[in-house]
Parts: sequence; structure tokens; C-alpha cells
Amino acid sequence: MNRTEFRAMNCTIKLDGMDREVQLEIKQMIREFEQTTSRFIPDNYLSYLNSRAQNVPILLDDTFANLLDQSLTLTRKTDYYVHPFMGDYMREIGYTSSFHENYEPIFEEGEFAIKEFREEPIERLSEKWLIKKRDFSFDFGGFGKGYIIDQVKKQLLQKRSNNALINAGGDLTVIGSYEVGIEHPILMGKDMMRFVIKDCALATSGKNYRKWEKDQSSYHHILNGRTGEPAQNGVLQASVIADNVMEAETAAKLFCILPFEEAKALLSVRFPKIAYFIYFENNQIAIGGDKGLYERLEVAQ
Repeated sequence: MNRTEFRAMNCTIKLDGMDREVQLEIKQMIREFEQTTSRFIPDNYLSYLNSRAQNVPILLDDTFANLLDQSLTLTRKTDYYVHPFMGDYMREIGYTSSFHENYEPIFEEGEFAIKEFREEPIERLSEKWLIKKRDFSFDFGGFGKGYIIDQVKKQLLQKRSNNALINAGGDLTVIGSYEVGIEHPILMGKDMMRFVIKDCALATSGKNYRKWEKDQSSYHHILNGRTGEPAQNGVLQASVIADNVMEAETAAKLFCILPFEEAKALLSVRFPKIAYFIYFENNQIAIGGDKGLYERLEVAQ
């Protein structure tokens, strides 16, 4: 089996445990999904959805209907602290293009319709038809990355794969057993810890990379879905193991938004089958959750 790497979704995608033909199929699958769903690609399907007016029926294609359904299921589990309606928030705080080194933010000013989140701004007329009840922009962000990685895994399982890794910039899923690592949020490029996981997923969210400043104010891309403001809770980075990447990414983001004890309490009820690894801004570390989801934990000195 070959290993391969390629760029997509603003990260390096690593594939392992599959032959060349399957790798090319997956590469095309991921890139086609990105072309359709990325907020940073103009005139795509997401742009079409975001440009639609209020109270006008909008037809969703199969992929978007499924992505929206799964995203809303997780959104409701987080009590709307994480949701896919934050495109306007992101533009307002300067996240207007794909992030890179020496990122120069462009802050869009305006009166955005959803500032304090109270209710879902859509009405589903049927499985594939909806209307906007307010002006807003979709931004699937981590939901989207998690969704496509989980879809790739499903496709591999249908091909009867029994050993594979799909790693999208640290958000990953495995078939079989793999040793994986969590990058240190300060000593970037080095692993903070390593362990073995089997048939599950790992995702990491953090405030250490996608960040910028304006007028002596600091911004980053993890927003409190209730307020639209960059989250400030003392957590620098959160990593979560779960059954699938969408769940892991959502739970990790919640750890970066709510106060730690509040996040733990909510997640223990809504996402009981997870393990977590939290790095706080004071350089302390917390490890908890279901420790049966990993083995052979090694923490860097």
C-alpha cells in the first residue's frame, strides 16, 4: 500500500492503507467537495445558497441536505454554541479568505441580522427544500471537513478496507489500529502526546494558529455561536476522540468555547462516548473522558 499527501481544505491531507487507484478516487472526492462547499471559493454552490433572499424556497442538492442534517443534529446537542450559520460573523471579525502565513484580515462592517443567536434562521419545507427566515451566511467550517472525512471512511468500509488512515491537518479517522499524535499548540511541529486508536476519529481545535490582530485587539476563528464573538475561556487547544470526525470536531470546539467545567458537564450528557485532551493557556493539561478509546498513551516531556 502507498502513502500519499495532497493539499485541500487549507491543510495537508494524508492517506495511508489504500492502493493508488483508491487514493486518486478519494483525492477527487475531497477536492470536489471543497469546490462546492468552501466559503473561500467564489461562485460555487455555497455562494449560491448564501446569496438567496429571505422567504424564497431553496432547493438543496443531496450532499448539502445530508451535510446540513448532520450539522444541525450536532448543533442542537451543543445548545447552539457551535452552528453552521456563522459566515457573517466570520467576515465581521476578519476571516474573509483562506488562512495562511502572514494572513492579512479584511474586516467587513455592517448590520448583521444574527448577532445574538435565538433560533435557527431557516425553515425546512421538506428534506431538500428550505427558506431563510433571516439574512445570514452558511459557514460549515469544521462540520464540512469532518463530514467529508467521515464520508471517505464510509466509502472505504464499503470497499471492505480493514486498515486505513485519512488525516486532514490533524482531524483524522482510522480503520483498524493506528498510532496517532496531537501537535503541541506552542511547540508547533512537535507532538504533545501520542497514543493508539482503533476504528474511531480524532479532531483538534485551537486558538494558536488561525489568529490575527487589529487596533490592539486579538481575533481568532473559534467563535461563540451564541454571541458571534471570539471565544475566551482559557483553553488554547482541545483534542477529542469520538466515533466519527464530525462529533470529535464539534466536541473539541465546544471545549474551546465554554468554561471547562461547563463544557465537561454538557458533553458528558450529549457526547458521552468521547475522550479529551485539553491544553490551557496557563500551560496546564487536562485528560479525561472514556480512556478505553485509546491505549499506549505517551506524553512528551
